[in-house]
Amino acid sequence: MFQLPSSTLVNRKIPKNKFYEKLHANQHLKELFTEQVESIIWKHKLSKETIRLDPKDDIEEIQIFEIHLKEQTYSLDLLRNIDKAIPYPILHVLMYDGQAKLAIAYKERNQTDDNRSVVRSYHETDWQPAESIELDILQGLNLKVVYENIIRQLVPIKMKPEIELSEVLERQAQIDKLTQECHRLESKIRAEKQFNRKVELNMELQRKKKELNRLLES
Repeated sequence: MFQLPSSTLVNRKIPKNKFYEKLHANQHLKELFTEQVESIIWKHKLSKETIRLDPKDDIEEIQIFEIHLKEQTYSLDLLRNIDKAIPYPILHVLMYDGQAKLAIAYKERNQTDDNRSVVRSYHETDWQPAESIELDILQGLNLKVVYENIIRQLVPIKMKPEIELSEVLERQAQIDKLTQECHRLESKIRAEKQFNRKVELNMELQRKKKELNRLLES
């Protein structure tokens, strides 16, 4: 799928109970794994030993997991808990009935526990035929840059490479928030019966759309 060197291949099934143990899972989390996950396969490991790229900062390895789902819908809590359990970045390849999508978290090492991570945000593709999935993974001279470039490819907005990833993600978060606010206002306008209130809401919507367009165009 990603044209990676054979040296990176792991291809090992991870039992769900390994995550239960790591996360001290409660009944709800166990049910989440049982109801939504068919299997989890540790597909590739990107490290200095497998691709001869040096670690940088906290990025020592990048893992690629194939998560075979029982249905196409899934809870983001599922990925969040997998990411919390494993301190390294994980590119999730979600698969169901010949369809696939990619997801990766922007996360940082937990300051009080090196074996856990803090997830800041998620970035995903749409579902598409598994054979159509394309991603240029090995972009960068060290593992941190490789990780950041994977995220950049999954973020809808495209900004110049010299712009810090944190700034890119902040811009995307603002766009996502404004988009949601516009949808909310459009729904309120459709439901509103009073003309004056409708006008007020429409003026607010136009302001939000103008702000959104400014972010998208800058």
